[in-house]
Amino acid sequence: MRNKKTIRLYIDTNVLVNYCTCQKNDVDALNYIFSKRRKEVLFTSSLALAQTAATLQSGRKTRKKFTKDEVYHYFDKFLRKISVIEVSGNDILSAKSANGNDVEDNIHYILSKKVKCDAIVTNNIKDFSSFDNIMTIPPFLSFVKSEIV
Repeated sequence: MRNKKTIRLYIDTNVLVNYCTCQKNDVDALNYIFSKRRKEVLFTSSLALAQTAATLQSGRKTRKKFTKDEVYHYFDKFLRKISVIEVSGNDILSAKSANGNDVEDNIHYILSKKVKCDAIVTNNIKDFSSFDNIMTIPPFLSFVKSEIV
């Protein structure tokens, strides 16, 4: 296990969505992270927020569609706790040369490196396995606590 110096974290879309849909592991992990880290070292992207809104408003068989007000309720909280990285055309072009096969994950990776993140908090560890210079942290409270103090 790494030493406990990881402080710059990128929050992936799936963790944001699961937080909004009250998935216990993600809620507990993010609440802990919010209590231990300043906004200046917590990041997500405009891409992740747009993906979160689209996912929440589309609904699923097992989940109701979120209204605009419900989405903004969570965005208000996120914007108080997490710094948002804007996606540029250059970021999208840089993602083309990243090791992963998924375009969106490559963009998330490029953005996390742009602001010198130490780790990506994600439920999809395998999506970032081709990037060997960034740690991935699953949103389980015990794991989060052991990695970021």
